[in-house]
Amino acid sequence: MGINLKDVGSNTGDFDALPEGRYSLSIDSAEEAVASTGTNMIKIAFRVSEGAHKNRMLWHNFTLTPKSYVYLFQFLKAAGSELIDKDDVEPAAIVASLPGVSVTAFTEPGTTNAGNPKNDLSRWGSSTSKSQDLFS
Repeated sequence: MGINLKDVGSNTGDFDALPEGRYSLSIDSAEEAVASTGTNMIKIAFRVSEGAHKNRMLWHNFTLTPKSYVYLFQFLKAAGSELIDKDDVEPAAIVASLPGVSVTAFTEPGTTNAGNPKNDLSRWGSSTSKSQDLFS
């Protein structure tokens, strides 16, 4: 079976940033990674689970430094993770627990340093309390 590249070239997809607002998200995947700075992090791929932008993908990275642990804690709390009550949690355990989990997040459109559109996710919320900003 051949690939119709002409059709691919005319359909560049929608890569614009999503409009500002709160979105229901499900986690497609999570992985451990190392940033270009050498900092360990957890990379998460989200899928918008409802509304006009259903199935659009969003991404967020949590750096694993003591100063940034609070952001990971807030996210895991919103996700209903039992790991927030444990000592010495390994990043691999966090990653393994995430696929399929649902949360809400507020997003603001922006641009990368290269000028490409992006969304910044913050103010994580429980998927069971969509109207509540848990971390404003």
